[in-house]
Amino acid sequence: MKSKVILLTVVMCSLSLKIMSQQLSERVRINGYSSFEYENMISDEGEGDPNGSFDADLIDLVINIDLSDKLRFSTDLTWEHGAATEDGRGNVAVEYAFPEYTVKDWLKFRVGKMFTPFGIYNEIHTAKPAFLAVKEPLSTNKPNKFGADERFYPRWATGISVLGNFMVSSVEFEYHVQLSNGSQENTNPFEEDDNKEKAIASRLLISPVSNLKLGLSTYSDRVTELDGAGDDTGNRTKVFSFSTHAEYTIGNAGLELEYVSGNTKPSAGGSLKKNAIEAMVYYTFIERLTPYIRYEFLDPNKDIDDDQANMFSVGLNTRIDKNFFLKAQYNSISSGNQNAEFAGVGYSEFQAAIVLGF
Repeated sequence: MKSKVILLTVVMCSLSLKIMSQQLSERVRINGYSSFEYENMISDEGEGDPNGSFDADLIDLVINIDLSDKLRFSTDLTWEHGAATEDGRGNVAVEYAFPEYTVKDWLKFRVGKMFTPFGIYNEIHTAKPAFLAVKEPLSTNKPNKFGADERFYPRWATGISVLGNFMVSSVEFEYHVQLSNGSQENTNPFEEDDNKEKAIASRLLISPVSNLKLGLSTYSDRVTELDGAGDDTGNRTKVFSFSTHAEYTIGNAGLELEYVSGNTKPSAGGSLKKNAIEAMVYYTFIERLTPYIRYEFLDPNKDIDDDQANMFSVGLNTRIDKNFFLKAQYNSISSGNQNAEFAGVGYSEFQAAIVLGF
């Protein structure tokens, strides 16, 4: 009798675990991507990598949990550059983590840590299978690595978002408005704000036809000004950036264009204006080979005549298998003598990446 009870208990537990596993698999989706890169500067001098280095660039796990028909939790966990915290190497981060509640397709709410909704690339910059080139454009997305003092907007934000999509006649609209702590130097912006002003980011996407997408993004903030001891002076620097972009495809050909402008106004007067351009054309052959040409331009300070930077890139994106890509790219970089990153020293480099999405 005792053995039958034990057997029955084991069977019941096994059935329960199987049912729970099935329910969990229906509610939880795990995706992700990885990128392994190589970079080598071809020129004798410049800011590139002269050693020809391999880079375990990143692996990201994207987890979505459907808690109900209207509520989901989404997070992206990343390990960059062979992360080994014991050795102080690489980076481990939560790219985003938020619950999203859907009232209707045109009205959704998010709270938590999120990407700033701005332009073409910021929300997909870690998702390397989602774009053709080895890396996202420096001029519009990482201008601080292209000679600017800082980016046009912070990469991440913590706050509240309202977003959604809807149709008007045959035109599709998608909007995203985000209220956040904004950018700051002396406190963790994902934990607390160092002033009462909040940053506002917004993006509107319009698709008048299925093969054309037009976008307008804005970001505004009032950043705390600190004294020499790192204390709040009570003054604020106004920050405002905007972007316009277009993505167009016709048959196997495509065009991508983005313009970004930023204006920083300290309380003491004056302003720093900067702008950037990214343009790319591409064509796909036999559904696997996509050569592309990309041009990037940055003017980090419009009051300085000789600080601009340019990059001309030619590349090939090869789809080896489903969500598995080999990318190869040649870059030629040039700049003015007053550019803070390159100081007028032009160079060329070769980049490659093996990218997997799952």
